[in-house]
Formats: sequence, C-alpha cells, structure tokens
Amino acid sequence: MAVIEFINGSNNTYKGMKRAINYIKNPLKTAEHLTVGKDCSPDTAYEEFVMIKQNFHKEKGRHFIHFIQSFSPNDKATPEIINEIGKRFLEHEVFKDFQVVYATHTDKEHLHTHFIINSVSFTKGHKWQLSKEELESLKEYSDELCREYGLIVVDGEKGKHKKRGEYRSADKKQSWKYELYLAVRNCKWCSRSKEEFIKNMNKLGYKVDWTDERKYINFETPYGKRCRNRKLYPPEQFTKEALFKAFELNKQKADKKQLEARMELLLTAIEMISKDNSNNYNCDLPLTALEGQAKKERAIEQSKGRGLDWENGKDM
Repeated sequence: MAVIEFINGSNNTYKGMKRAINYIKNPLKTAEHLTVGKDCSPDTAYEEFVMIKQNFHKEKGRHFIHFIQSFSPNDKATPEIINEIGKRFLEHEVFKDFQVVYATHTDKEHLHTHFIINSVSFTKGHKWQLSKEELESLKEYSDELCREYGLIVVDGEKGKHKKRGEYRSADKKQSWKYELYLAVRNCKWCSRSKEEFIKNMNKLGYKVDWTDERKYINFETPYGKRCRNRKLYPPEQFTKEALFKAFELNKQKADKKQLEARMELLLTAIEMISKDNSNNYNCDLPLTALEGQAKKERAIEQSKGRGLDWENGKDM
C-alpha cells in the first residue's frame, strides 16, 4: 500500500498556500504532464482557490490541506501510473466539491504525489473536514488501488517493503476485506434480484443481512469478519440502489440460466484454484488468488502480442 502523510505546515495564510502550490509544481521535481488539477487548472489553481474563498467569505482559518501519497522505491510503476492512481484516489467521496491541484514528483528514489486541497467547497462554501473514520476509509481506498495496480506494499512505520502477496498474508485486516469486495462484485453481476444476490453470496460462504429497515447491508465472511457495504470501494458502486440497478441491467442482458452458468463457472474456478498447490495460493482468499492469476495471464498474453482486447472488456 502507499503511505498517506499529511503535512502540518503553515496553512492559514495565502502566502503559505501559494508557496505550497509552487513547491509541488516545481519543474525540477515534476513534469508538466504530471501536474494536474481536479475542478481547477493547475496553472491558475492559486487564483481559483482565492476566488472561491472570497466568494464565500471564508478567508480565515485553514486555507489549504497538503498531503503526500508515497510509494516504494522498489516499485516498477511509472510516474504516469502513479499519477493515474492519484487521479483515481481523488474520486473518493471526501474530495467531492473540493478543488485539488496535484503533482507526481520524480526527484527522489521513491515516486510520490503531492496534493493541495482548497479548504473551501466550490459549491456550498463549507470547510473541508476529515474524521478518523474517513481517514481510515481513505487509507483503505488507497490500499485497494495499490492492489489493483499490483504495487509493492510499504510499511510506513518501519520502512520495510513487502511484496503484495506477503502483505496480504501478514495483514488479514486488509486481505479479508478485499476478498469480500471481490465476492460482492462478482455476485453483483451474477444476480437478477436481491434474493439471487444473497443466495450467490451464501454459495461463496458469506452471510448477508439486507433489510429494508436498515440503510446499510451487513456482510459476514466465512471466518466471522463483519463489514458494511459502505466500507467497500468505490462505495457508490455498492449501495442498495447501485446493486438494484445492476440487477436490472442483468435482467436486460442475460437470462437466469446464463447468470447461473456464470456463477457455476466461478465456483468451479474457486474449487480448482483451492486445490492448486503449485503457486502457493492462499486457500482462504480464493477470489484474490483468481484475480492474481488472471492478471498474470493477461500480462503473458500482452507480452506475446496476441492482440487480445483486454482493455475494452467489461469489468465484472
């Protein structure tokens, strides 16, 4: 996972904000194509930040938030990939309606992205706040992105580096939650109704508590770990409304037998990979293992130049 670090500097003056923005845009540390703005232009971010504050009469207190997302020096990811991860990171709901200028720095041994957030919302004028729960969700979301891109895990406290698989074995808190995410995502596209979804989750060993009286869906893993749907990322894809929408799409595009066959294929693949001792797969995390195997096969096909259109395939 990437290390998220908030910078506690002088952030209550316009001078400090301008200095911070100029620092992250320094051409000696980054490149023009790695300097980006969310809901603002990187070239005029300072002026835009000031204008929003003046429009809402919010020129006192904290002017900006500065944080860094750092990656392992042993990682093979390009600056462009790290910058793309930064862009996707800002899709998290805590950044909604807030301007952000960010830049990926390449001047150190490890790649890292600096983010400067305007402390005032450009839509409603409220100040940016981050609770402990939201901070944890941010870190978890960052971890999910790192897993998706197959990045090396960084231990922020000890400075040690572990490969992705080693991290999952060492940190059950993250691995079981990612396995749950994969289970929900797969069952989402194998179901035509709430009842079918719950039945399919049960087939994978998960308990589902989904009632009309409660806002959130509660999941329980085969090993007794519990998690709400709002803890899965991106959260907007796993709300009750989003799941019902997926069920309706499934009804339009596939009949019941096709979806049942898709689910059976998944169960067969899980059974096969659980019996495979050749690749040191974690039998407790079969969907994670399947995902890793699929990415390996994808890389092999791409290296052979077979021209398979992986990128345009539907994300199931």
